[in-house]
Amino acid sequence: MMSVNPRIETEEDIHLIKEYTLLPILLDMLARDIDELKVNQDRIIYNHIIFYLQEVESSIYPELQIIKNKMRKQDIKILNTSTNSQGVDVEYKVRGYIHHFKLLRSLVKAELMSMLLNLRRRLK
Repeated sequence: MMSVNPRIETEEDIHLIKEYTLLPILLDMLARDIDELKVNQDRIIYNHIIFYLQEVESSIYPELQIIKNKMRKQDIKILNTSTNSQGVDVEYKVRGYIHHFKLLRSLVKAELMSMLLNLRRRLK
Protein backbone atom coordinates (compact mmCIF):
# COMPACT_ATOMS: atom_id res chain seq x y z
CA MET A 1 0.00 0.00 0.00
CA MET A 2 1.32 3.43 -0.96
CA SER A 3 1.41 6.08 1.71
CA VAL A 4 0.36 9.65 0.93
CA ASN A 5 3.00 12.36 1.11
CA PRO A 6 1.57 14.59 3.87
CA ARG A 7 2.84 17.75 2.14
CA ILE A 8 0.92 17.09 -1.05
CA GLU A 9 -2.83 17.34 -1.16
CA THR A 10 -4.58 14.54 -3.00
CA GLU A 11 -7.22 15.14 -5.64
CA GLU A 12 -9.82 14.00 -3.09
CA ASP A 13 -8.51 16.55 -0.54
CA ILE A 14 -8.89 19.37 -3.06
CA HIS A 15 -12.35 18.15 -4.09
CA LEU A 16 -13.51 18.13 -0.44
CA ILE A 17 -12.13 21.63 0.15
CA LYS A 18 -13.75 22.96 -3.00
CA GLU A 19 -17.14 21.47 -2.10
CA TYR A 20 -16.87 22.68 1.48
CA THR A 21 -16.12 26.18 0.15
CA LEU A 22 -18.84 26.25 -2.51
CA LEU A 23 -21.80 24.67 -0.69
CA PRO A 24 -22.23 27.60 1.77
CA ILE A 25 -22.14 30.00 -1.21
CA LEU A 26 -24.86 27.91 -2.83
CA LEU A 27 -26.88 28.02 0.41
CA ASP A 28 -26.62 31.83 0.46
CA MET A 29 -27.75 32.04 -3.16
CA LEU A 30 -30.71 29.72 -2.52
CA ALA A 31 -31.78 31.71 0.54
CA ARG A 32 -31.59 34.96 -1.43
CA ASP A 33 -33.58 33.53 -4.35
CA ILE A 34 -36.21 31.98 -2.07
CA ASP A 35 -36.70 35.37 -0.35
CA GLU A 36 -37.10 37.10 -3.73
CA LEU A 37 -39.61 34.50 -4.92
CA LYS A 38 -41.68 34.78 -1.72
CA VAL A 39 -42.72 38.26 -2.87
CA ASN A 40 -44.84 36.49 -5.53
CA GLN A 41 -46.05 33.70 -3.25
CA ASP A 42 -49.65 34.13 -4.37
CA ARG A 43 -48.77 32.53 -7.71
CA ILE A 44 -48.89 28.73 -7.81
CA ILE A 45 -45.74 28.28 -9.92
CA TYR A 46 -43.70 30.41 -7.50
CA ASN A 47 -44.78 28.23 -4.58
CA HIS A 48 -43.70 25.15 -6.52
CA ILE A 49 -40.28 26.67 -7.26
CA ILE A 50 -39.86 27.79 -3.64
CA PHE A 51 -40.71 24.28 -2.44
CA TYR A 52 -38.16 22.76 -4.84
CA LEU A 53 -35.44 25.24 -3.81
CA GLN A 54 -36.12 24.50 -0.13
CA GLU A 55 -35.73 20.77 -0.85
CA VAL A 56 -32.37 21.45 -2.50
CA GLU A 57 -31.39 23.65 0.44
CA SER A 58 -32.31 20.89 2.93
CA SER A 59 -30.26 18.32 1.02
CA ILE A 60 -27.11 20.46 1.31
CA TYR A 61 -26.84 20.35 5.13
CA PRO A 62 -26.29 16.57 5.41
CA GLU A 63 -23.86 16.82 2.49
CA LEU A 64 -21.85 19.47 4.35
CA GLN A 65 -21.77 17.28 7.46
CA ILE A 66 -20.42 14.32 5.48
CA ILE A 67 -17.72 16.52 3.93
CA LYS A 68 -16.83 17.97 7.35
CA ASN A 69 -16.43 14.45 8.78
CA LYS A 70 -14.23 13.34 5.87
CA MET A 71 -12.10 16.47 6.26
CA ARG A 72 -11.65 15.76 9.97
CA LYS A 73 -10.57 12.16 9.23
CA GLN A 74 -8.07 13.36 6.62
CA ASP A 75 -6.76 16.17 8.88
CA ILE A 76 -7.95 19.00 6.62
CA LYS A 77 -8.88 22.42 8.04
CA ILE A 78 -10.10 25.53 6.27
CA LEU A 79 -8.16 28.43 7.79
CA ASN A 80 -9.60 31.35 5.84
CA THR A 81 -12.04 31.93 3.00
CA SER A 82 -12.50 35.34 1.42
CA THR A 83 -14.68 36.42 -1.45
CA ASN A 84 -13.80 39.33 -3.70
CA SER A 85 -14.71 40.60 -7.17
CA GLN A 86 -12.33 38.11 -8.80
CA GLY A 87 -13.67 35.07 -6.97
CA VAL A 88 -12.91 33.11 -3.81
CA ASP A 89 -9.55 32.72 -2.04
CA VAL A 90 -9.12 29.76 0.28
CA GLU A 91 -6.32 29.09 2.75
CA TYR A 92 -6.33 25.60 4.20
CA LYS A 93 -4.18 23.12 6.07
CA VAL A 94 -3.74 19.50 4.95
CA ARG A 95 -1.99 17.17 7.39
CA GLY A 96 -0.15 20.12 8.97
CA TYR A 97 0.90 21.89 5.74
CA ILE A 98 -0.69 25.19 4.65
CA HIS A 99 -1.89 25.63 1.06
CA HIS A 100 -3.89 28.22 -0.91
CA PHE A 101 -6.08 28.24 -3.95
CA LYS A 102 -8.25 30.71 -5.82
CA LEU A 103 -11.49 29.98 -7.59
CA LEU A 104 -12.19 32.56 -10.27
CA ARG A 105 -15.70 33.97 -10.35
CA SER A 106 -16.51 32.26 -13.66
CA LEU A 107 -15.34 28.90 -12.26
CA VAL A 108 -17.40 29.43 -9.10
CA LYS A 109 -20.52 30.00 -11.24
CA ALA A 110 -19.82 26.92 -13.37
CA GLU A 111 -19.12 24.75 -10.30
CA LEU A 112 -22.30 25.96 -8.56
CA MET A 113 -24.39 25.13 -11.64
CA SER A 114 -22.83 21.68 -11.77
CA MET A 115 -23.52 21.15 -8.04
CA LEU A 116 -27.14 22.24 -8.48
CA LEU A 117 -27.62 19.77 -11.33
CA ASN A 118 -26.11 16.94 -9.26
CA LEU A 119 -28.30 17.81 -6.27
CA ARG A 120 -31.37 17.90 -8.52
CA ARG A 121 -30.58 14.44 -9.91
CA ARG A 122 -30.28 13.05 -6.39
CA LEU A 123 -33.63 14.53 -5.34
CA LYS A 124 -35.57 12.84 -8.15
